[in-house]
Amino acid sequence: MKQKKNQQTIHFFEQIKVLQSLGLFWSEVTIQTLLMMAVAVPISISIAIVIIFGYETWEFFQDVSFWQFFTDNQWTPTFAHQNFGIMVLASATLMIGLIAIVVATPLGLLAAIYLHEYAPTNIRRIAKASFESLSGIPTIVYGYFALLWVTPFLKQFIPGLSTFNSLSAGIVTGILVAPVISAIAEDVLAAVPIFLREGGYALGFTKREVLTRIVIPMATPGFIAAITLALSRALGETMIAAIAAGQAPNLTANPLVPVSSITAFIVQVSLGDVRPDTTIYHTIFTVGFALFVMTLSLNGFGHWLVRRHNRIMVSMAVPTAEQTASTIPEPAHCPLPLPPIPPVSATLRGRQWRDRLWHGLSALAILLGVLIFVILLATTLKEGWGEIDWHFLTATSSRRASEAGIAAALVGTLWLLCLTALIAFPIGVGAAVFLEEYLPNNRLNHILEIHIANLAAVPAILYGLMGLAIFAQGWTAFTGGRSLISAALVLSMIVLPIVIITTRGALRTVPMSDRQAAHAVGMSRWQTIWHIVLPAARPRIITGLLLALSRAIGETAPLIPIGAVAFSSTIPLSWPDLQRQFTTLTTQIFYWVSRPQPEFHALAAATIIVLGVLVLGMNMLAVYVRDRSS
Repeated sequence: MKQKKNQQTIHFFEQIKVLQSLGLFWSEVTIQTLLMMAVAVPISISIAIVIIFGYETWEFFQDVSFWQFFTDNQWTPTFAHQNFGIMVLASATLMIGLIAIVVATPLGLLAAIYLHEYAPTNIRRIAKASFESLSGIPTIVYGYFALLWVTPFLKQFIPGLSTFNSLSAGIVTGILVAPVISAIAEDVLAAVPIFLREGGYALGFTKREVLTRIVIPMATPGFIAAITLALSRALGETMIAAIAAGQAPNLTANPLVPVSSITAFIVQVSLGDVRPDTTIYHTIFTVGFALFVMTLSLNGFGHWLVRRHNRIMVSMAVPTAEQTASTIPEPAHCPLPLPPIPPVSATLRGRQWRDRLWHGLSALAILLGVLIFVILLATTLKEGWGEIDWHFLTATSSRRASEAGIAAALVGTLWLLCLTALIAFPIGVGAAVFLEEYLPNNRLNHILEIHIANLAAVPAILYGLMGLAIFAQGWTAFTGGRSLISAALVLSMIVLPIVIITTRGALRTVPMSDRQAAHAVGMSRWQTIWHIVLPAARPRIITGLLLALSRAIGETAPLIPIGAVAFSSTIPLSWPDLQRQFTTLTTQIFYWVSRPQPEFHALAAATIIVLGVLVLGMNMLAVYVRDRSS
């Protein structure tokens, strides 16, 4: 009898173990399914972009011929006599982009050379943070700076310069994208194998000669990739072009007159009430699709160049077994051309002076970037500091500058940040966990990684148009149409790729040995992720989220099509308020800068200061979290 009871007890515990195993299995399946659904969100966004923009473009060409669209030399879709010559907008977009690249290329490349090759460690840390902060400034601030400071300054030297022109827009856009070139170029320089530099020094080269004859020629494909990606960012820039270049569609190569870029035209039309199923509605999606194709092509080419350059550098730094086993090739068959040895006639003192000149030029690029940041900060503080008081912070919008305030815009901005974090954070982290921890490192994973990187580079104004079609017009029962909820969903789409990319980077910092130790003590995959991996990566994940939200807080262009208004006397506090039209700090700046009265310009400067305090606070919190975890 006792033996029978013991057998029953053993059988009972075995059944418990089986049930526990089944429960663990089904919980793992459920969690993995939820993570797969998170990955499906960015894929669905890409599909939605192609379907919506493709459909609206097809509808546009039912009314307008291809021939007229590509050959007409006028752009007047809002006039009684309509003309649809896309080259008018495309030429302005390319002109602003090319001016930006002319400014950004020497600035970014010289800054990268100084940071990687010359700067001491302590100076490098400060200089790099200061220079890269240029790309973190909201673009609406650059538009304000270009219109009210850069253009008046240039008019002193160019008398025929118009108030709105592509020259100022291009210069300021170049300052914006210079850190993009610098960051990528610095990584490219770091990828050049060290033995190439050592070989140059062994031949008697100075540092400048090693750079100009060995390192830079080897890094040129990577530099081209950096310039290509920066050009893609410049072409998709909206607020600088809309504020500084004007909204006058002219087919011209003169950078001194007003023009209208593709993004500026979308903003111009979005300011009004655009009715669906009209020609002008189809038009903004068609030009948006043209911009999407342009930027996607440049991004794809740039990422391909970066990957190709990295493969070449890795293959040089880590030779294959066949290369190791083979004999040293003769110079005639050497895969790299041998750099010329400096001539004997070149004195050492002259070469050293040229080295100092090269060092000074690269340091000047960093100094110029920091100086621009200081000038922008000083001019904004001078113009707007006196406007900040309790009335300014607590009053709502008004058509009178003396009565206007930012309470509605400030609360609307805080609502957007909270809602965007609630939407984008769980989806982004879940998608990153699945891609990094569950999906094998195969071709599919690689394709998804490239796909998400391309999503991060899509111009923000295109997300605004997609939100107009889906959230504002398709989900009106939930969002209320053009509302704060629709805007939060749009911003979530914008920051989602950034959250995924930064979270994947954080997960990769957790050693594989930690995962193996957890599995060794019987933890399942999800238990390992939840109890080991995520806690170890949490500080870097939070840092990435804060940086993504700091970008979201500075967005203006995607909010205009989705319902941001110039004046709002309602402070959103309840759910019905979230389903109404709204205003934010950035859109309030845009509308105030667009008004001719200097009083509104001063209010815009004051709003920029408040916005800068919020962005700076979030960035400082991100740095604090990162440094505390390191």
